Amino acid sequence: MTGVVASAEKMDASAKHVFWASYFGWLLDGYDTTIYAFVIVASLGFLMPASGIHLTIAERTYYVLVFFAIFLVGWGTAFTFGPLADKVGRMKTLGIAILLYAIGTFLSGASFNLTEFGIARFIAGFGLGAEWFIGGTGVSEVFPEKSRHIWAGRFHSAWYAGFILAAVTTPLLLLYVFKGTTGWTSGWRIIFFIGIIPAVILAYIRLAAKEPEVWQQKKARFGNKMNMSLSFKTLFSQRYRRTTILMVLVMVPVITGLYGGTLFAPSAITNLVGVVLPKTTATWYVVLGGTTISGFTLLFCLLMPYMVRRMGRKVTLAIFMTFMIIGLVTAFGIAYTSNNLYLFLPLLILLGIGGADFSVFSLWVPEIYPTEARAGGFALITALGRYAGAGLVFAIAALTKMVGLGDSLAYASVAFVIGLVLLMFVKENRTKQLDRTLDSMAIERGADSD
Repeated sequence: MTGVVASAEKMDASAKHVFWASYFGWLLDGYDTTIYAFVIVASLGFLMPASGIHLTIAERTYYVLVFFAIFLVGWGTAFTFGPLADKVGRMKTLGIAILLYAIGTFLSGASFNLTEFGIARFIAGFGLGAEWFIGGTGVSEVFPEKSRHIWAGRFHSAWYAGFILAAVTTPLLLLYVFKGTTGWTSGWRIIFFIGIIPAVILAYIRLAAKEPEVWQQKKARFGNKMNMSLSFKTLFSQRYRRTTILMVLVMVPVITGLYGGTLFAPSAITNLVGVVLPKTTATWYVVLGGTTISGFTLLFCLLMPYMVRRMGRKVTLAIFMTFMIIGLVTAFGIAYTSNNLYLFLPLLILLGIGGADFSVFSLWVPEIYPTEARAGGFALITALGRYAGAGLVFAIAALTKMVGLGDSLAYASVAFVIGLVLLMFVKENRTKQLDRTLDSMAIERGADSD
């Protein structure tokens, strides 16, 4: 007989704690990524001479990319937390990830040379990389089916709330509060130290959060059989192999779109302001552009559940990816290449809407896998997508040297076209519910893939 975990229709205190722990964990990811964008030039200005390297600001672009890549390697390596969360629990693993983030962020501010800074950024990325898939898994498991899609959208909006929070506060702190500080008291160091405060708050919330009931019951029944090895083997079992591979491939352009929006948009705005308004500082234009993208992404993360209800996961994801294609072509291929700042800024709205494509994964991926492999599956799809997406970012950077930033990012839209084609082959069950069964391990089943 199949045992089914009953889920209460009302959200209890434990579900609230899991949600807020997951929400603020994902918010930290967006927050840290954004403060890095604002302080990297200042931090390299101190760390490079200390390491015996003397370059102009314009010549530091390579190192900006290198340390972003180091962070992304840590981000992707966090895949190991997925199977660990399947074995020991979602909230326990989240606690470890929070601790690593705090350590990495502190060490980033306390670094005195490039080597120390690189190690610190890897540790921070390693901790932050787990926030999405652990949080998304936990949120999916603690809410009843009728409201799970709503909470998935709310959870995913956290990254963009973190982006907006950092984008608004960091320039204010750097320009007006810590202006003129040097050496050990440099503003960029203090910004990193301030970044630890949300982690402390999050750690407190995490202590109040219990493991999702569906995981607790399955762990109680199967004990040590629920382990990291089973989690990984399940992902590539006959039932799940095809879907796992396809979802990884679809994730690649989605990840690339995020990097294009967060990594290259500020540079594009800075360049445009330099051409159109040469006597004006670009800082607040960068803030405006970043918050435009993140604000519209946040809005459509909240709208995503209703779109999914009406059109399904595949169609909703395809709509968001189409917005990214149009946004990259028009914003970078047309507005940027024609030095039209006032057209470029409103076209960022299209990239913001398209950026909500991530939120569909937060709802969809947990449905694909059973409890014993849910976090591991989510982790694998995001990690491999991150590695491949990071490679594409460097390909875009290399292409930029040949054809310019605008055309290179416009060409990046081809990745989304390929992603749309691959998406056609992913099977979707419009009535799919989260697997809450206790009957047997997924690896022992021979059922066909959904």
